[in-house]
Amino acid sequence: MRIGRRRGALGLTCVPLLAYLRPTPRLPLLHSSLRLAFYRLSVGLTFVPLLASVGLALLVAATVLPGRVDAQAPVALTYYYPVGASGPLNKLMTEMVNDFNSTHPGIRVEPVFAGNYVQTMAKAMTAVLGGTPPDVAVLDTPELFSLLDRDAVIPLDDFIAQSGGKTWLDDFYQALLLNAQTGGHVYSIPWQRSTPIFYYNRDMFSKAGLDPSRAPKNWTELVEYAQKLTIRDAGGAVTQWGVEAPVADTSPWVFQGFLIEAGAPFFDPNGKWVRFNSPEAVHALQFILDLQNKYQVHPPGPTGAAFWSQVPQDFIQEKVAMIYSTTGNMTFIRTNAKFDWNAGFMPADKQYGAPTGGGSFYIFNRTSAARQAAAWTFIHWMTEPQQAARWSIGTGYVPIRKTELSAPAFKDYLRQVPQALTATLQLRVAGEQMTIHDVDEIGLLLVTAIQAAQTGRLTPQAALDQAQRNATAILARYQ
Repeated sequence: MRIGRRRGALGLTCVPLLAYLRPTPRLPLLHSSLRLAFYRLSVGLTFVPLLASVGLALLVAATVLPGRVDAQAPVALTYYYPVGASGPLNKLMTEMVNDFNSTHPGIRVEPVFAGNYVQTMAKAMTAVLGGTPPDVAVLDTPELFSLLDRDAVIPLDDFIAQSGGKTWLDDFYQALLLNAQTGGHVYSIPWQRSTPIFYYNRDMFSKAGLDPSRAPKNWTELVEYAQKLTIRDAGGAVTQWGVEAPVADTSPWVFQGFLIEAGAPFFDPNGKWVRFNSPEAVHALQFILDLQNKYQVHPPGPTGAAFWSQVPQDFIQEKVAMIYSTTGNMTFIRTNAKFDWNAGFMPADKQYGAPTGGGSFYIFNRTSAARQAAAWTFIHWMTEPQQAARWSIGTGYVPIRKTELSAPAFKDYLRQVPQALTATLQLRVAGEQMTIHDVDEIGLLLVTAIQAAQTGRLTPQAALDQAQRNATAILARYQ
């Protein structure tokens, strides 16, 4: 699933949201997260680390180590997970949590299905402000600086060291760790991660005289393929589009792939600046407009939030031959497409590239050492290769660990769905998703710029200049 800022009811605890619409120097991050949520609403590791206190160590050992008889109540962990109250992800996550609980009698994980990523982040920040943070949560990975600005999460270095250190961490794909760390510390562990990939209809390729065994390699080929695949009736109306890319959704996630491919350095890894109006960025946005206006192979845009979910629907309904979408939609496409399809890398410009996306595990601050140790036990168990493979197979998210590919269940899955390997291979050329202070608010500025250019209200240069000015003003407080 993409970095996905999904839509829906906020589901926040009772707090006066209007009070948070104006930032203050003390709580700029929390206010940014809640302001964005309000805006969108209106529109088994068995090792236990040694602890200083012997009594506390005995308590943790009794509650965390599998197979121990627990004379006391188990450690109860509150676990925020970004999904609604029903659906296949909810069902699978519930099954996995139940399996963990049944094999770890000293720990009781209580999942809270908190809505989409934006809603879950807002709920977590509200809980932090109220002094009752969750123990562990899967949150949108680019929220790293937002969480650190509120001192909400802890570094995981000590737990990692006790779990095998660099050897253990190196089993995770490096691209998925880029926005998990800052200042020499690791703050999150990858979980449901994704990249945008390029889906195409092999049957349509064959009919158009194109090689169905591969996707277009670069932007030039993309235009050529899309022109051959766009079909119009006698009156000139399009009956089949060549390509669709949801670049003007409520997140600029897919557009970041075009920026990476164009060689545009568009944000500071330390989270303090963005560069939206570089020549490379203007070139990337102009290419999107050319697909739409010059070559007329892409539907008119933007259509906003609905566009993200509409794109895979258009693909399975054979309204479009090629789409950019998350690897998290692969299960949906595999289940519903009535035609032969395949997946490839996002076509290159100066280089191949795609942003990573999705959520990672965080452990929260201001909870006891015993609870944090129990939270790590849960994370370690969930990210074991066999459990991670179970999640990837059931959802379409990319494998997070190299050894996951060797899990028997995942080998069987690849034999049935060889397209699932595409996103994993693309991780070799993937770039970091924009991870900065006030990432939601600044991401919305970029979306607004793309939409202004798509509607013709502003030129690409003017639209990106405006986004740059506004982003620089927001980030000034962090300089």
